[in-house]
Amino acid sequence: MRINVLTVLYNCTLSDSATLKSILQANLESTKLNMIIWNNGPTLLKEQDINNYLKSNQKNGITTSIYQDVRNISLSKIYNHFINKIDYDFFVIFDQDSNIDFSFFQNIYHNSQYAIICPAIFPKQKIDKQCFPSDFEQREQVVPLGEFSLSNTRTINSGTALSKDLIDKLLDNHHYVFDEKFAFYHTDHRLFDLIHATPQTAMLKGLCIGKMYHDMTCEVSYDVLSERARLEIAYAKMLMRMYRAHNPKIELRRNLFYAYKMKKKDNLSFRSFLKLLKCVITKKHPRSYASIDKDVKPTNSNIFS
Repeated sequence: MRINVLTVLYNCTLSDSATLKSILQANLESTKLNMIIWNNGPTLLKEQDINNYLKSNQKNGITTSIYQDVRNISLSKIYNHFINKIDYDFFVIFDQDSNIDFSFFQNIYHNSQYAIICPAIFPKQKIDKQCFPSDFEQREQVVPLGEFSLSNTRTINSGTALSKDLIDKLLDNHHYVFDEKFAFYHTDHRLFDLIHATPQTAMLKGLCIGKMYHDMTCEVSYDVLSERARLEIAYAKMLMRMYRAHNPKIELRRNLFYAYKMKKKDNLSFRSFLKLLKCVITKKHPRSYASIDKDVKPTNSNIFS
C-alpha cells in the first residue's frame, strides 16, 4: 500500500517535530511511505537538520521530499497542490505537533475499505479527554472507536487518512478538496462541509481507530493566545459564518457589524480589526492570494533517479 504523508512545519525544525519523530517509530510493514515536508517559514531549515532527517528516513525506507517556502502559505493551497500529485492509496495530512501510535499506518493498511481512517484525538493539554472525531452539529458529542458515517461526522486534518476514492469523488464533483478561501483554522471544518454536501461521499463510511495526542488551540485559554492567533481564529469564524451551507450570512452590512462585535469580544487591536474588515469585504482569507508554482521542485530529497 502506498501512503503519501504531508507534514507542514512552521517555526519548527525537522528534529523538533513531534510528528516526524513519532512517524520514524511507527510500524511501516506492508506500506510504502512517501513523506512530503513543507517548511512554511519563517526561516529556512538548517542543512545539518535536513541531512540528518533524510538519512534517518532513508534508513527506514521512507522516500522524502522537502519543500521550503517562508511566505507562510495558506494550508488549503498546500494541501490541494499535493493532493493532486503522485499516485497513492491514502493521503494523510499532519501538523508538526502530533504524536501517533506505533500501529498508525497498520491501522490504515488493514482497513483500506474505508473512505476515511482517523484516530481518536486527545489534546496534549487534557490527555484524558477525547475531542475528535465528533458529531457534525453537536460538537461536544464525540464519536467512539469503530465505524461511522461521513454524513454526520467531522474531525481535524492532522492524522486523518483520506482514501484516493474519496478524493477522486470530491475532485470529480467540485474540482477541489480544500476550500482555498480558508487558510489556516477551519480548513478541516470546510472539508467535512464539502463531504457532507456531496451525496457520493456523504454515504461513505469511515473508521475511528487508535489514538493520537495533538496540541489543540481550543484547549488553550483565549486570554493567553497571541494577537495573531486571535485574529486567525476571527478570520475562520467570519468565513464559516459566510459559507456554512445551512446558514449562509453573506450580507456585507451584517458581517461588518459582526466584525465590530468580534473586535470587542476577542480584544483585537485596531490594526487587526482593519484586516478582519478586509476579509469581510473580499470574502476570503488574506493569505488566499499567495499561490504555489504548479511546477515547484523540492529543495532537498532522498529520491534518486
